[in-house]
Order: sequence, then structure tokens, then C-alpha cells
Amino acid sequence: MAAPIRAFLSCGIKVGLGTDSGGGFSSSILDAIRQAFIVGNARHWITKGAEERLNLQELFYLATLGGARVVGLEDKIGNFEVGKEFDALVVDCVSEDCKSAVTLVEETDNVETVWEKFLVSGDDRNILEVYVKGRSIKGQ
Repeated sequence: MAAPIRAFLSCGIKVGLGTDSGGGFSSSILDAIRQAFIVGNARHWITKGAEERLNLQELFYLATLGGARVVGLEDKIGNFEVGKEFDALVVDCVSEDCKSAVTLVEETDNVETVWEKFLVSGDDRNILEVYVKGRSIKGQ
């Protein structure tokens, strides 16, 4: 069964997207976003279009601030508001040094299109730096 996430959100139920390698096949949030995208498309098909697909912006929210809200940490993490812990990735999808399978970035692509291409086809080879609580744990 594919959970009716859009209906949950419409009812005001807090929903987050996360990883659990014990209950799934990957600890990658990118994989979780991709699987949720597929499930959203399945819900759209199952409901014969009555349920709108979840878009990448919504799924990114569920993987960031939505997840923080589920666990009651939205005042500390989940976005880049001043005063919150700095958790971030530095991502490269365009340099010649980038060695990932990310969909080819065109000169005419805007930032949102490059971001979407990373979400659907990027991987850890695109991630240059990782910050948790403001501390660099990967990269420079």
C-alpha cells in the first residue's frame, strides 16, 4: 500500500521523510526522496488522478523541515533560519571535476532545475562538504 501522504497533510498530520536502513534498503535521504516520488506517482495513478502527485519541492520539505516538525525539533533544525543549527551539504553538479551520474546540466538550466536534477539523479559523488551542527564532517 502507498500511504495517502497528501491526505495526511490536508488533515494537518505532521509528516516527515527519513531513512531507516533496518526497515529499508538505504540510509540515503536522496533514495528516500526518489522512492517517495515514485510512491506519489503511484498514488496519483491508483486514484485515477484524484490525488495530486507529490512534487520535489514538497518531498524536500518532508525530508528537511517536515521531518524536524515530526520529532519536535523545528525550532532547532530543518532550514537555514538564523539561530538554528547549521546542517548542510555543499553540492557540485556542474564543475568539470564532478564525477557523478547526475543528469547532464545544460547552460540554460536555472538553479531550481539543477537542484531537481541532483535530487533525482545525483549521489554522494556530488557532495563536496557536509556540515552537522555547524561542524564540517566531510570535505574541507
